Amino acid sequence: MPSPAAHWAEIKALFDATAHLAPALREAPLAAAALPADALVELRSLLAHHDAATGGADFLAGVVAPVEVAAAVPLAAAAGVGQRLGAWQIVRAIGAGGMGEVFEARRADGTYEGRAAVKLLKRGMDSAAVLQRFALERQALARLNHPHIARLLDAGASADGLPYFVLEHVDGQPIDQAIKPLALAQRLALFLQLADAVAHAHRNLLVHRDLKPGNVLVDGDGQVKLLDFGIAKALDPLDGTDGADGNTTIGGVRPYTPNYASPEQVRGEPVNTATDIYSLGVLLYQMLTGTRPTGRRATTPAEAARSVLEDAPTRPSRLSPAEAPDPQWLLTRKKLVGDLDNILLKALEKSPERRYASVDALAADVRAYLAGRPVSAHAAGAGYIVGKFVWRNRLPVALASLALLALVGGLAGSAWQAQRAQQARQVAESRLAEVRRITHELVFGFGDSVEYLPGGMQIKADLFGATLAALQRLAPTLGNADSVLADMAQVHVRLAEAHASGYPASLNQPDTAKTHAAAAMALVERVWPTQQADPVFANYATRAYSVQASIEREGGAIAQAAATSRKGLQVAEQALAAAPAAATGKRLLLQSAVTASRLALATLLDDNGVGLDRPAEAMVLYQAALASGLQEQGMTAAAAELDAAQRTGHTRFLAELGKTLGIINGSMSSSHVRRGDYAAAIAARRGAVQQLRQSQQMHPGQLQFWESLGTSLAQQAALELQLGDAVAALRSSTESLAWNQRLLAQDPTNTEYLDDTEFRALTHGSALAQTGAQAQAVPWLQRAVRYWRQQAIKSGSARAKRSAPLAEVRLARALAAAGRNGSNADVWMVGSDATKRLQALVGTGKTGEPGAGSGSGSGSGSADGWLALGEAAAVLAGEGPIGDRPQWAATACDSWRQAVTLRPLPPVAQAAQRGLCVGAGGGPRAGNTRQRQQ
Repeated sequence: MPSPAAHWAEIKALFDATAHLAPALREAPLAAAALPADALVELRSLLAHHDAATGGADFLAGVVAPVEVAAAVPLAAAAGVGQRLGAWQIVRAIGAGGMGEVFEARRADGTYEGRAAVKLLKRGMDSAAVLQRFALERQALARLNHPHIARLLDAGASADGLPYFVLEHVDGQPIDQAIKPLALAQRLALFLQLADAVAHAHRNLLVHRDLKPGNVLVDGDGQVKLLDFGIAKALDPLDGTDGADGNTTIGGVRPYTPNYASPEQVRGEPVNTATDIYSLGVLLYQMLTGTRPTGRRATTPAEAARSVLEDAPTRPSRLSPAEAPDPQWLLTRKKLVGDLDNILLKALEKSPERRYASVDALAADVRAYLAGRPVSAHAAGAGYIVGKFVWRNRLPVALASLALLALVGGLAGSAWQAQRAQQARQVAESRLAEVRRITHELVFGFGDSVEYLPGGMQIKADLFGATLAALQRLAPTLGNADSVLADMAQVHVRLAEAHASGYPASLNQPDTAKTHAAAAMALVERVWPTQQADPVFANYATRAYSVQASIEREGGAIAQAAATSRKGLQVAEQALAAAPAAATGKRLLLQSAVTASRLALATLLDDNGVGLDRPAEAMVLYQAALASGLQEQGMTAAAAELDAAQRTGHTRFLAELGKTLGIINGSMSSSHVRRGDYAAAIAARRGAVQQLRQSQQMHPGQLQFWESLGTSLAQQAALELQLGDAVAALRSSTESLAWNQRLLAQDPTNTEYLDDTEFRALTHGSALAQTGAQAQAVPWLQRAVRYWRQQAIKSGSARAKRSAPLAEVRLARALAAAGRNGSNADVWMVGSDATKRLQALVGTGKTGEPGAGSGSGSGSGSADGWLALGEAAAVLAGEGPIGDRPQWAATACDSWRQAVTLRPLPPVAQAAQRGLCVGAGGGPRAGNTRQRQQ
């Protein structure tokens, strides 16, 4: 029977989920877990020890004891420059509080280069109660895993027994300082980062309780980092000395900062997530106005606390220039009138029940404001909702109103004018112009606005379907004019893209896509001679070729797809060459078509498993596409020359362009990896992430940009692991998973988003393990093993067959390092079996994808297959059963020798080869395995 350690992941998860409950309330979840008897005994023992240490109560639920304390005290001599704390060495003192000191430290054990912030408990504060709270805080921090929360890296005790935390080091400014040069929308985007971090904590059953500018930093990349999540609570003194002002944390069983505290904190009442919502309201008020909602003249903590309880927050837009320090305040406050006023005042309600129900609800209203949609903080009357819709779609609505009036008048008048040929022709021309205007401005514009909302693609498809049916009815009455047929082609293109596999938010109905693509191609070829001078039609003609090529590629006709794509590129280049030099808007649209066509053709030529294995030609096209896209960015400097409709969509165009540039850079990065040029690969990948991040910030509410950024970050993390930079990989994978969780919060049943989490588990778990967080890595690697085993059965793909055993080896190593298994012999038996399966796959040539290289030398595996075997064998050579190590060392060295005949080794494999083998082509290094045995 397996030991309790075999179920440690389940035991830990259940402990975290039930420790805060009263003993009587724990029975139901414990019974439902169906743990083996010995594992259940272990869990109950842990819970009993927890209750004994805490008195059976959750320490987060204590009563406030607001004893005021000094802001800072001189640093004690508990730690000095050069002192080692575990793997970290003190570099300099940063600050101090009554119970703890903060130091900057560097990684000193040679594992990797890194900086951190270390908080060390002061001597004399190590009572049993404080130590217990310190331990519980460490458990709480370990549960938080979010890109905008300073990450817990390590914990331990100094040589003289004082506990410490090691946290991610953040170089940045307090958020109230960082926002000063920013526009309103940029300030709100930063606030949304903070809100996401706090919401993540709430989902992990943690309340910050001390949100203030000093605990929220903005780094040089514009990324928010939330600090002191719980550590300040554990370390603040209870000595009753006076604080200097209302910005100093007041200590006690529950500390708070008066200027940012909620009324219930000040009154000493139990607090919950509503407390953080109030503090977020104060911070947002200060970010938008430069001042606080209450207590602006308070000079002591007592005055600040009284103001929180008694003063009503001033409506932000009614602050006078004397009260708001912003020199542009008279202009700024006009933007706060209405929705932002209401959002802030709702967050700042004295009664918790009247505030937002959650941080996510507050963030949703901020996003709605940015998108021009109704906010929940406003009474949702019909006039308000209609007004918001009209504001968002003011140009299409105006055009539609005019067009519909003209149509009604035209239809009513056509009967009595039927006898007059000239007048009838004029009416027909007028109707034609208005129909086309509705199609272009209202239908297409509205369709784009809903595409990336949950369920929006189906709404868009229905709208286009109805439009197509109307055009088909009207076309004969308008003489089947080429311009109407051109519009019909454009609608067919949109419908093909909406249903085609591989397109963002696609309905994934290939047969429907194929029908619309064929109809679009037939119409494009019919009317191209008369319509090619119309840049809008030329753009859609290019897209018709692109979606047709995509369908051919999905059907396996790669060569035909490349030929179709090349025709589309020729159409785009022809139209661009013919466009007048002074027609900035037209040339910008056509330049975009050229960029997209070059990217599509490059992908079909590449050696990426879906292309023709002509990477040199592909790289030329990638570089041409990148140059074309950058030229588009340069052309946007002439935005003032664009017409009103083009200016309206200008920001969206820039965001979409950034996404395209991100895709180009990402494709180039993957191609560089397959060529073994890792320096060029990481440069291109980071360029992709930068472009996608900018696009996301332009449209913070658009799910497509969340998805693209998260995917590129996951790919960056995998590449950073190959480069041997595990710290950077963990940072990238953590942010990638955070974006994925945001997507799931919007659409919890989306199978693609659910699959992405499991797909990324191997990279995230590996990054955790390689940065020393073995215990945290175990559940992620377990997920990875389950996922890739399922994929190997389900799809039989080469990647899945290779990844499943590799994940097993990495899991075995993490289990052994974390001490999570009673018998390491069992662990390494699993690892050995997995490595033998990799050997069999390499030997039969089943570890590579198309275009990855058929291999040369004694085996027929791909470079990726040999690299996976080399890594797995090297783990067993260094840490597996002693008697088997020499044979695994030989296997690893031979695998790397085979891999290098196909492409250069990544840096992490090069380093492993140098440590284990005699040169790049030799066998195991003499004496190497004996050294590892000692």
